Amino acid sequence: MPKRGENIRKRKDGRYEARVIDFYKENGKPHYKSIYSKSYTEVKNLKKDFYMKKDKYLNKEKPIYKNIADMCNEWLNKIYVKIKPSTYATYHRIIHNHIIPYFTNIELKDITNANVQKFIDNKYITLSAKTIRDITAVLLQILKYAEKEKYISDFNYDVCLPKLEKKEFELLSTIEEEKLNNYLKNNLTLINFGVILAKETGLRIGELCALQLGDIDLTNGTININKTIQRIKNFNPDIKSKTKIISTTPKSQKSVRIIPLPDNIMAMVKKLYKNYSPESYVLTGTSKYIEPRLFQKKFKEIMDYLDIENTTVHSMRHLFATKAVENEFDAKSLSEILGHATVKFTLDTYVHSSFELKRKHMNKMASGF
Repeated sequence: MPKRGENIRKRKDGRYEARVIDFYKENGKPHYKSIYSKSYTEVKNLKKDFYMKKDKYLNKEKPIYKNIADMCNEWLNKIYVKIKPSTYATYHRIIHNHIIPYFTNIELKDITNANVQKFIDNKYITLSAKTIRDITAVLLQILKYAEKEKYISDFNYDVCLPKLEKKEFELLSTIEEEKLNNYLKNNLTLINFGVILAKETGLRIGELCALQLGDIDLTNGTININKTIQRIKNFNPDIKSKTKIISTTPKSQKSVRIIPLPDNIMAMVKKLYKNYSPESYVLTGTSKYIEPRLFQKKFKEIMDYLDIENTTVHSMRHLFATKAVENEFDAKSLSEILGHATVKFTLDTYVHSSFELKRKHMNKMASGF
């Protein structure tokens, strides 16, 4: 005699029928199927076997397949709290402008070394070597995370990246620099003083825009670099603006630094800012900052007025580093003033030798003749 609630009954044809739940519908209601046998004991065992096999299937560790967009967004959400907003914005741009569009029709499990290499080679057409390397670095981080989470396995990360070529900045000539110096000294406004600081200290444009009078130690003649201003993508859907300005810590831990100012620059500070409060920004003299792109625009207006071409605020940083080496500035101190992690990066990236300096050194070598 079957027990109540077993869903087993004897049919008119003499067979026993067990009703089992095969799956659940979208509305949550069960969908049943029937199992038949000649005896009650046998159909009961078949029912038990059915559920055992079903449980084993459901609990079995099987590969999880995701598309590249899901994987990228999962990785972004995972690292969000660990990185700076500007870094997050950079990763988001790389992912949505390059990685997802290219791999959108390829399942994550099907991404191989070969199609990653094809992706890299495809970028050669329009992008610089550095940009390609930056994009690839993000892609490989995502794939390593996917492998760690067991979405993929045994990926070959050995890809061929483009060789970086040192970008040669067109530094100011001696005549151009003299022309700029004379203009700035004879027109000593707050903006022009900002150009002098960029030129004589190598400050990054974001650091310069974030600099306040309270960051300048008048007693010791130093400036404390502890923040930067950047415009990044806005991810808040409730705000209409596509971008936003943020004030955050500098680029890296090494970028938080104290720079000694030359005496003549300190004299300018005391002359220009004697009636301003410590909260005032150096470039505006008020509690409101000027953002980097506007300062870059004002810098270009100065360069256009002086008829000096192909020069940016950032090129002042390169000019400072190059002149420092020419004046026998030791590389370690220069690297710390620029806020770099290593001396090698300073010398490889920011120092540009001039033909005049090469001639000077050659003459020194031949001085015994």
